[in-house]
Amino acid sequence: MAHAEPANKGPIVAPPAHTDAYMDMSSRRGMWTGFGHFTAWGSMLVVLVIGYAIFTLTMGIPWIGALIGFAVFGIAVGMLMGMGGAWIATVIGLCVLAVFIQVLIWLGSLLL
Repeated sequence: MAHAEPANKGPIVAPPAHTDAYMDMSSRRGMWTGFGHFTAWGSMLVVLVIGYAIFTLTMGIPWIGALIGFAVFGIAVGMLMGMGGAWIATVIGLCVLAVFIQVLIWLGSLLL
């Protein structure tokens, strides 16, 4: 059986010891920072929405009281976590959306 000669290839180039798989460290830090911001925003949105639903549907707290309470809670926690003005605008936007939905519910109950 004939033995095939290996193809003439160059040496395998390994990354230098001081780099981490050729990834720029500032890119890696930016990726993890973005992941942290996404996780914080997503977690806080889930806490606000589920908490508001629990307080209004299962505990019998009036919707406006729960809305004001969770808005204050959301803004305070967002400021403590350094989430910035975009977070405050998001919480206020969610409050406006909740009031709009409650107005639609009120108008729908008038039709019944």
